[in-house]
Amino acid sequence: MDRSGAHRISLTDRQLLALHAAGIWNQVPAATLFAGGAAWADIYQLAYEQTIVGHVTDGINLLPETEMPSVEELDPFLGDLMGTEQRNRQLDSFLPFLFKALSPLPVVLIKGQSLSQDYPDPLRRQPGDIDLLLPPSCYEKAKTILLPKASRVQPEEKEIYHQGFFYRSIEVEIHGSIQTLMSPRLDRKLARLQAEMFDKRETCIQIIDGHEIPVPNPGFNAIYILVHFLHHFWAGGVGLRQLTDWMVFVSVHKREIDPILLEERLADLGLKAIWQTFAGFAVDYLGCPSEKMPLYTDRYARRYPRIWGWLKRSGNFGKKTEKARVKEPYLIRKLHSFYSLVLVNRLRHFGTFPLESLRYFAGAFAYGLGRLSRGE
Repeated sequence: MDRSGAHRISLTDRQLLALHAAGIWNQVPAATLFAGGAAWADIYQLAYEQTIVGHVTDGINLLPETEMPSVEELDPFLGDLMGTEQRNRQLDSFLPFLFKALSPLPVVLIKGQSLSQDYPDPLRRQPGDIDLLLPPSCYEKAKTILLPKASRVQPEEKEIYHQGFFYRSIEVEIHGSIQTLMSPRLDRKLARLQAEMFDKRETCIQIIDGHEIPVPNPGFNAIYILVHFLHHFWAGGVGLRQLTDWMVFVSVHKREIDPILLEERLADLGLKAIWQTFAGFAVDYLGCPSEKMPLYTDRYARRYPRIWGWLKRSGNFGKKTEKARVKEPYLIRKLHSFYSLVLVNRLRHFGTFPLESLRYFAGAFAYGLGRLSRGE
């Protein structure tokens, strides 16, 4: 499963990855990994930090009876699983009401609840919020529709056309843009892809909980999901769930994704080497069959241990990394934020992605100076 750099990860890590792969691809985990038992508390903690408890639990169910954890060891996995399934049902049932309210607008469901449908059991993917994408020209109208019934509203990020609305325990985020704030050039090209999808009405219908829900076309989604992952990968941290979302999506929809157009777009965006790196990681570390992964190559295998090391250290959306310095004076906080977001975060992966890190450093520096000058 991880033939490159296997000595760089612990037995517990390898057990987690084996169970994760087994739960998604319905493969019996390698018996030799569990022959001496497993540190189930450590595996649960890793799975929890990476928000993949549901998939790991499915993998545990495929173990031979002699290697199964005890009832006490399995209890935290099952407790999380029940909450995950209940939350997914709650979010799925809210979607029809949401899209009915926004029916006058060209809007599509992105990320979480859409991607969960491609998993063997959609209810086992740990959910977050509900994310919607629409053209920038429709952003203000969507706000006026959603605001009156919201119980709480998140601070707006006007620069990227983003705002979150709470309906009791459900958060709905609207996105009028898919820009990354990593590179102005990359963001301009992504904006053209977004405009092209809506202008040409290249969207699809997905059945969720018996209802027709509009989603992006597979060609657009394959790139967007990766770009969203990369934004968090460079901006402070990201977990295994987000990478797994992309892996599962492209493996399920490979036949619907034009390989020539995909490669052309990735080259134009400067993302081809990054795609191929994570494609190799998905195959060699996460058990994805190579024939299911577009543009798979193992030429970047030396990068995989570093990638796993960062995923493990940062956790889901970087929640294990340094938290904001809320008690410091405003100017100090802003300078620290500028230093962290531009210098530290963008160059953190220089050893893994040298050219891309320099490119994103320059882009983030330009964005950061602009925000500092505006006092944001």
